[in-house]
Amino acid sequence: MKFTAVLAFITPVIAFTGTGRIKTPRDEKVSYHGYQVYRISIANAPSNQLARLRSFPSIDLKDSVEVAIPPTEVESLKSLGLLDDAQLLDDDLGRAIRAESEAEKKPGLTKRGELPDLSWFDSYHAYDDHVQYWRDLHAAFPDNSEWLDIGASYEGRNIFGLRLWGGEDTGTKPVVLWHSTVHAREWITTMTVEYLTYQLIDGYKSGDQNVTAFFDAYDFYIVPFHNPDGFVYSQTTNRLWRKNRQPRSNTTCIGTDGNRNWNFQWDYPLEDGSVSADPCGETFRGLAPGDTTENVVLSALSRELASTATNTTSGGGIRLFIDWHSYSQLILLPWGFSCEPDVLPRNLQAQRDVGAGYAATIAATSGEGYEVGPSCEILYYSTGSARDFHHGALNATYSWSVELRPKSGGSGGSGFILAPEFILPTAEEHWEGIKYVLGAVGK
Repeated sequence: MKFTAVLAFITPVIAFTGTGRIKTPRDEKVSYHGYQVYRISIANAPSNQLARLRSFPSIDLKDSVEVAIPPTEVESLKSLGLLDDAQLLDDDLGRAIRAESEAEKKPGLTKRGELPDLSWFDSYHAYDDHVQYWRDLHAAFPDNSEWLDIGASYEGRNIFGLRLWGGEDTGTKPVVLWHSTVHAREWITTMTVEYLTYQLIDGYKSGDQNVTAFFDAYDFYIVPFHNPDGFVYSQTTNRLWRKNRQPRSNTTCIGTDGNRNWNFQWDYPLEDGSVSADPCGETFRGLAPGDTTENVVLSALSRELASTATNTTSGGGIRLFIDWHSYSQLILLPWGFSCEPDVLPRNLQAQRDVGAGYAATIAATSGEGYEVGPSCEILYYSTGSARDFHHGALNATYSWSVELRPKSGGSGGSGFILAPEFILPTAEEHWEGIKYVLGAVGK
């Protein structure tokens, strides 16, 4: 479907940003020199100590948590016995961050109106360079793409997207919608979505039959930066920053986890899960469902895309939604909030089947293994996720979170940091997998 101006009613919410950018507090640049990354079994950590561990940069996995611990805290945690059975994954996280920043930046050179070259995927890039890259993609596909100015972030950056279509622009095809970079530090998600978009455009322009069939079947809506403010902060100040940069009243802590803030089962009661009501927590859900500046404008777009028609093989609506994340190599299906059999999605088996084909295609391409299943089953319980919102509130037929490489800390990087040499292999395996998915979800 075509994107129309439906955001006028949102203007009062974000008008205070004006034409400039709001300045949120900035700290000294964090070096992470000497930080040690450990994998710690959740079973071995009392709840009060687990909360302490999660106060450091951390990733929750199914039965463990991977934590970047400052050198000043290591001995204290050892004295408490929390590291007795822990696995040391990286003895100096700062070293991986320095190596990442020292990698040669190649601009993906392009002639006007032509696609950039693939040297772009040799390294990570600054935010403004990413914006230009998307401008170049749009310029290389002018008759079959539309630049979307979706709305403003808290600090006033443009949340933009690209719409792609093939043949006649009827605006009635089912939608494929991709989000990335909701969590600021997950840089590989941006690069992967850029590669997928590049291959779609290149394949259509070169007459690839499979890609042409995808364009005949779907309209693509791609939003590379859900959280541009956090991404910039992760580049300038704190490489492991996760949340957005929106302050809250009565706290000095900054930011909300955009993937705990969507207006679906936001406050579903969990005995234990990866969500926090504490503004200082890494997974802070916000003060109300959908109250981050970014989620306000993105949910408006999603609601418009979902409202065009019933989501059938012949109608519109959102056929496939993917929210790209890293890390742990998982294809996460609904739900995060509950695994009760009578609550799980009615089409769960269909989602499992397509997800399994996706994982099998990746394995055949690169040998990398991806696990498939509901988030509540293979990862952890969570509420307010984009995946659950798009399936539960908007009836997206297939609605996933995909966790990219590495499998865990110590494989292909330090977990938090995926080395630049793994950008292209990660993107390539997912291009092969996504071609399978796009064929399968239309059947």
